[in-house]
Amino acid sequence: MLLNAKETLLKEILYQYLNQLNMICHCEKCIEDVLAISLNQVKPQYITDINKISYSKSEMVDKQKNTAMLVILTEAASKVSAFPRCENRLPINKDNN
Repeated sequence: MLLNAKETLLKEILYQYLNQLNMICHCEKCIEDVLAISLNQVKPQYITDINKISYSKSEMVDKQKNTAMLVILTEAASKVSAFPRCENRLPINKDNN
């Protein structure tokens, strides 16, 4: 099995700070969009065994790395909130264009 450890780490941080990210929607599609945007910003770290993820998590003890990933998630959440692609988005009002 091949896993991107950064995906697991980003998901954990996302759910830990979800309420502080000021997202207008927390549906599965919006959360996946935030993760996709974020994952495209970080270098992948592949592992072959989920039990080896503790090594990757140990890097997150470093506050600077943890903060950098949180900043990436925050920026992605802002982009998704500005332009959500889910069914909860507000309809475009043609009178305001």
